Amino acid sequence: MSATLTVLLASIILLFLFLPLFYFIRRRVELSLEGDILNMKYPFNTKRIDLDKELKNWDVQKAYYLRWGEFNAVGMLLTNGKRVAVSSLFNQNNYDLLYGHLNSRFNSRRKTEEKAI
Repeated sequence: MSATLTVLLASIILLFLFLPLFYFIRRRVELSLEGDILNMKYPFNTKRIDLDKELKNWDVQKAYYLRWGEFNAVGMLLTNGKRVAVSSLFNQNNYDLLYGHLNSRFNSRRKTEEKAI
């Protein structure tokens, strides 16, 4: 029983050590554009989004982190109701590529800020 308990405790400790690593790997994405098709390559899968057909609207959000400073994110709402966000927190090049493409090609679909009354 002692060996089983040792293996169980070692497995739990290893899980907690690797959990942050899996979290940051999952968030890492590489973007590429082929015309209006956005390819999002995650470590374990790839998503293809046809922006011309599937993009309903998009907007830019800003966040300020005390230790890291200010970051931007492009949030996209797709026609199927799903939301996709690309942040400048981990990869500024992905954000710049997507923001430049959306701003030049799909500026009419940019969500305007709603003013509270």
